[in-house]
Amino acid sequence: MVYTTYLLKGLPVLDGMGYIRGDTLHPDRVLDFWVLGLITRGKMHLQIDREYALLTTGNYYLLPPHVRHRGTEPADFDVIYLHFTIQGEQLTTPPKPDQLALPVFGHVPTELNYPALYAFLKKAADFRMLSPEQLSIQVAAILSQLSIVQQYAESAADPARTLAYGVMDYLRKHFSLNTCSSDLPAALGYSYGHLARLFRKQFGISIHQHLLQLRIDAATEQLLMGRSIKETARLVGFQDYHYFLKVFKKRKGVSPGELQQRSQTLAERE
Repeated sequence: MVYTTYLLKGLPVLDGMGYIRGDTLHPDRVLDFWVLGLITRGKMHLQIDREYALLTTGNYYLLPPHVRHRGTEPADFDVIYLHFTIQGEQLTTPPKPDQLALPVFGHVPTELNYPALYAFLKKAADFRMLSPEQLSIQVAAILSQLSIVQQYAESAADPARTLAYGVMDYLRKHFSLNTCSSDLPAALGYSYGHLARLFRKQFGISIHQHLLQLRIDAATEQLLMGRSIKETARLVGFQDYHYFLKVFKKRKGVSPGELQQRSQTLAERE
């Protein structure tokens, strides 16, 4: 189901945060600030304006300011809440990938432990170890994480975007192998030409160029850790040592040897 989505702009200002163990009916009210709630246990029946959802562990809700919301049934739940102010407006078109956009109901990323993050931030805030600006950055990060997860979820309804993401995932996991144009079709079940068109449309870069970038980024880390140039080229997927030197110099502006020498020089100066 597609819920009302809001485009958030700028850096949020945190007004308060807390943790509630609720076993009652959520109040019928209108607020003049935003509320983000992360359900950590139980279930919650919530209506925002005319939209309703049964929220369970792993869901979130976003209460916009000046919009009526209420619980529709008594419930037993635990929720982390953040109160904040930020510029926002209701979206009438699908959000762009670089926009911070959130539906009023959605899913929380399973990879992240928000109860632990909340406990850390609350303690740091109570002990005055984080400035208001630093807390705003933390809230912005949480909002961005949730926005990304919703985009992933929405891509499931878009076959073209799903395939483009599939190519990206394959490259991320297999860039160090001797990947060739037959590997992607075999893994994803579509022709290389079709996958290449979808990938370029979604990410604005060719499959080959992105593969090279992944390899060069990995090579940079290996070189800075002191690994030899030839061994690095082999580990990140370059079968041709001289081609590796050429690509690295073009993308980094320095040769692998110059990169290592620069790092060594800086270490000696310190």
